[in-house]
Parts: sequence; structure tokens; C-alpha cells
Amino acid sequence: MTLELKNVSLHDGVEQLVLDLNAKFETGMNILLGPTLAGKTTTMRLIAGLMKPDEGEITLNGQDLSKVEVRNRSVAFVYQQFINYPSFSVFDNIASPLRVAKDKMSKSDIKDRVEEVAELLGLTPFLQRKPSALSGGQQQRVAIARALSRKSDVVLLDEPLANLDYKLREQLREELQNIFSDSDSVVIYSTAEPAESMYFSVPTFVMNEGQIIQRGSALDIYQTPESIFSAKAVSDPPINLLSAKHEDNSLSLAGAVFKRAEIQDALAHASEFTLGIQPHDLHQEKIQNAVEITGVVQLAEVTGSSTFVHVRLKSNEDLVVELDGAHPMNPGIEYTIYFDPARIYAFDNQTKKTLGFPERLVANG
Repeated sequence: MTLELKNVSLHDGVEQLVLDLNAKFETGMNILLGPTLAGKTTTMRLIAGLMKPDEGEITLNGQDLSKVEVRNRSVAFVYQQFINYPSFSVFDNIASPLRVAKDKMSKSDIKDRVEEVAELLGLTPFLQRKPSALSGGQQQRVAIARALSRKSDVVLLDEPLANLDYKLREQLREELQNIFSDSDSVVIYSTAEPAESMYFSVPTFVMNEGQIIQRGSALDIYQTPESIFSAKAVSDPPINLLSAKHEDNSLSLAGAVFKRAEIQDALAHASEFTLGIQPHDLHQEKIQNAVEITGVVQLAEVTGSSTFVHVRLKSNEDLVVELDGAHPMNPGIEYTIYFDPARIYAFDNQTKKTLGFPERLVANG
């Protein structure tokens, strides 16, 4: 099963919502990753037929979906805000798509399918209850079950876990991975959470400002982002971005001067660039080949297994240091940070394209 978007664009009269989208989604789960307003929901609504593109074509196994009426498209949609029929029981909510399907099913077949999907999603004890009698996580399960009850060629999951608490998200994420691991459908799961794309470890499409800017495995995109936008989309905690200079055959930031040949070569015609470094690549103990920078602690977030130290540098820029374990410290103290120049990214200030990756990531890639 292949769902393909070819040069798809949509303008609402004021702004460009999506621009020249080209993507090929194959059978199984695919991740659509990007920040709020990146265009993820609009893309899904275009696929479902709820919006019509100004330009381009959307095909399923070569068939132009624009020629298929919305109600006849084999597409299931689960929204971030879970939507259930409040006056229906859980059973009737799950059964509702089957009762209006073009290919009529017998009552016994509908009952069998509802019970099958309910068992898959842990809803069997609640089939006679109304949605209002369920927890938020159970209600979202009902919405997912309804989408899965009619076996669809395409399943769209629009940030389905965003409104649930942390424990429920973890639980449902694992269940969804099990449900869709051997799916015969094209499943597109949109999220703004980098951790979710890493967790599922499936083909990932990064969106920004209505465009798909990179595709590949989440880990590959994390290690070798093609632009500053990709680097930000896949980093959690967010990648630190700092102003840096290239002058006198050296690189510098916040009072520190160092060298990195690959990046210096890439910066042959630029004097300023954006330096990126992941929070876990910053250290409070001196390391080999270390560059030293100093700032003032603004906040230390201790989570138990990790500590996130927020630091303001002499350049008046902020960064976050991720440390293993608990490291309580008082705001206002001077704090020295070390990093290895081999671990930095460099981004062009004008094009936002990546000029250099951490050396060992490229070597291992």
C-alpha cells in the first residue's frame, strides 16, 4: 500500500498552509513530526478529503483520491481532541462506522468486529458504558477503536496522545506500536514530540512551515539534520543554539576560542554562524580537548534521574546542560561548562542549512 503526495499546495487566501509537499508513505506506521502550526493537521485533512489542494495530486496505490468521494475513501481519522458520540454506548460508538459502511455488514459480523477491536484496546469491560463514564485515556481508546473498526487503507492519527497525562501516553504509545506493527494500512501518526518519533523508530517526515524538510529514520535525522529546523524538531531537550564567529582562522563564542577544521572549511565565506550543541554534550567536569565557557546558573531542574541546568552566558545567551543524576545548585552562582568541539553542529545564518555535524556521528552513520 502506497500513499503519495505529489507537489501538493494549499493557500487559504491569506497565507500558504502547505507548499509543494512531496512524500511517499508506505504500509505500516509513518511519523509526521513538527512543531505546532507546521502543517501536520492540514496535510492529514487533505489526505482525508476534508480540504482540497489548490495544486498537486494525492494518490493511493496510483488512484487519484480527488476522484473519490470523501465518504467512499478508505480513510480513518483520529483527532487530538478525542470525539465520541456522548449518547451512544462504547459498543455503539465503535460500531457506528460499520453501520454506515458502503459494504453492509450483518449484526453478528458487526458484533464480532466490535468485540475484536474492543479486546485489542482493553475496552471489553466498558462496552455498555457511555463515554462520560470513562477516563480520558479510555475515551481516547474508544476514538481509536472506532477508527480501527472499519478496516481502512489509510489511518490518520493526529497527535492522539497529546491531551493525556504522561503515564497514559506511555501506556497507549506501547499499545499503538503493537497494534500497528504489522498493519496492512498506511498509518500516519503526527506529533510535536521528538521522543515519540524516537520511540516508534519508523520512517519519519519532518514538517516546518507547511513543507516536508527532511525524511528518514528519527535517529538519522537527529544525528545528521539537514537544517536548523530539523535539528530543533528532533531534539528533546531542545538543542542549544548560540551565536558564533569565524575569524582569524578560529571559531569563537561567548569568549571561548577553538578550532574545528571541517566547520572552518565550510565557513570559508562566512564570518558568523549558529553553533548547535545538544544538552547532554555539555559537561561540568573538564574533558579531553575541552572548550571552556562560563555563565551564571538561572535554574537547576532536578528530576531525580537527571538535572537540567539553565545557564546564562557572558554573551547574554541561554543554554541548558543535561546531567545524569541529581545536582541541586543555587541560582546566581558562576558555572563553568565544557564541551568537545568535535560534538558541535554548525548552521548557516542565512540559509539555515547545516554546515557541519558532530564528527563521530558522521563516522558512525
